[in-house]
Amino acid sequence: MQLEGERVRLRPADTEDLPAYVRWYAAPEFRRLMGRGDDVIAGLAASRPDRVNYSAETKDGRLIGLVVIARIRTVNRSCELTDVGIGERDCWDLGYGTEIMKLALRFCFRDLSMRQAHIVTAEFNERARRCYGRLFPFEQRRRQRVWEDGRFWDEIYFDITEEEFDALDPA
Repeated sequence: MQLEGERVRLRPADTEDLPAYVRWYAAPEFRRLMGRGDDVIAGLAASRPDRVNYSAETKDGRLIGLVVIARIRTVNRSCELTDVGIGERDCWDLGYGTEIMKLALRFCFRDLSMRQAHIVTAEFNERARRCYGRLFPFEQRRRQRVWEDGRFWDEIYFDITEEEFDALDPA
């Protein structure tokens, strides 16, 4: 299923996206913010029932990022957005991340019938924290859970419920 926004679309990720994903995860700053990406890259080759992999592209078809919705729990109706990133550096800080997150959340609540969705990032990832803070009304700090740059950082947990998203994005 393809998801259309104003400036971006999310489409199912496929193996043709692999060269871009490998390039993004090879970049030190992207890898610092996103992790090694082993699960994401492996996920392109093997589908799982509790996971959806999307590639994000501009309306003119330029691949710029990715979204992974994982740990989809149909009984509890919850999921986690485990990897959300803009890989093309010239697309950073242009609002694409917020639009991608909104499309992903719309898919979680409207298509997957989730009741709750959440995402976690490290305290030092200020760009992600700003983006998530625009959409997720609940934020919780988990202290000293991420080792990076020679020190421990807090992990920031964000979540949103179906009702909260409906108020943010009425259909």
